[in-house]
Amino acid sequence: MDSEAKRRIQKSIDMLTERMKGDFSDLEYESHLRQKRHLEEILARAAEREAEANS
Repeated sequence: MDSEAKRRIQKSIDMLTERMKGDFSDLEYESHLRQKRHLEEILARAAEREAEANS
């Protein structure tokens, strides 16, 4: 994954974190949390693949 894609995903994660602070319902919070975790998993898998490719 290129650095621009990683940067955009991280920016989305940061935006979701900020948005979660203002969520008024549990449904909104859970939805944003699920989206955030999914994006974090994508970044983690990309990092794992890069580590494997570099070893």
